Amino acid sequence: MTKSTLFDRLNQELEAFGKKAQAALDEGKLQIELLRVRRRKDNTARDLGLLVHRRERGGNLEPGRIDVLLARLDDLQADIARLELQISEARRKSPAGATAVVDTHATSAAGSDPTQPPTAG
Repeated sequence: MTKSTLFDRLNQELEAFGKKAQAALDEGKLQIELLRVRRRKDNTARDLGLLVHRRERGGNLEPGRIDVLLARLDDLQADIARLELQISEARRKSPAGATAVVDTHATSAAGSDPTQPPTAG
């Protein structure tokens, strides 16, 4: 094998590795954004629950505050669905073996959706 073919082969391998690394990095960024949106959704659901509790106990509420939180939850759920779709597309398009990122469905309770029943992992 000549030096030229050896370097060509090495260059091809490095390019393939670079593509795999970039795909994993891109998916990792999406995973982080998904976790952030899920955390915001959890916090909004908590706030909504506290408002409902306050209302049921006779406390004062700002008019429309519950509706605002419900709309925010809907928006966040749409964002989560969009990000999950992007992640699944990235996994489908990525070179073999490029994704070594933890599946968000197997994360701790901090990332779980309290409005959905538990699913088998």
